[in-house]
Amino acid sequence: MRIILKVIVLISLTAYLIFAIVHLAHPQEDESCCAVNYIISYEGEEPPRSIVDQAFVANLLKEHRVRPVGKTLGAVNLRSIRNMLNENPYIDSTHCYYTAAGTLCVVVIPKRPVMQVVTSTKKYFLTDKGSAMPMKQYDLKLPQVSGEVSVKDARKLRPLLDYVAHSRWHSRVEGYRIDPKHGLVMIMRDEPFDVILGSEEDYERKLANLDLFMQSALPKAGKERYSSINLSFEGQVVAVRNKRKKS
Repeated sequence: MRIILKVIVLISLTAYLIFAIVHLAHPQEDESCCAVNYIISYEGEEPPRSIVDQAFVANLLKEHRVRPVGKTLGAVNLRSIRNMLNENPYIDSTHCYYTAAGTLCVVVIPKRPVMQVVTSTKKYFLTDKGSAMPMKQYDLKLPQVSGEVSVKDARKLRPLLDYVAHSRWHSRVEGYRIDPKHGLVMIMRDEPFDVILGSEEDYERKLANLDLFMQSALPKAGKERYSSINLSFEGQVVAVRNKRKKS
């Protein structure tokens, strides 16, 4: 009899512990939301390169009149909040959940822009996933490409821009331009000449040729002598003299 009683007590305690754990880990729908915690996951990217921060997400909820605090958990539609945030052009994905204490956690992964594109009719960011994102008034100090650049064209430039960004050329290149006559042109920051690449193809060889030219020829002739350096021809560097300078 005592053994049976002990078994019953043990089963009752186990059932209570399971109930308590489940109850504490999963807040009930009739409990109230006590706070909202905005979590921005940059996935390794530094925040200054993203438009989305905690204030950005909080303002979106405010604009859509979503006020979870004080409402019962069952009255707050998490799917609706997630869908609303995911419709924003600067947000990649969203996840919402409640803590045991009744805090609503809104986890947002922003889209990651990698370049700014400026055409005659529009401005946009290209993201790391190859999609266009409106630029509006935002300036994230990203590499800029100007000219008539389609999203498809911008995607092709990613390897070149990534290569330059992680090399010693980073501080020497101001931006890029798609020229109707010369194709892809690299705009130098502190040089009086532009560098004509022609296309993004074989960029490592072209930049190696440019480096050799700048180290061997420029010190002798003087960089002010040239208006452009053309690397689009295979196996040669064509330096175009500045017409305002005497040869």
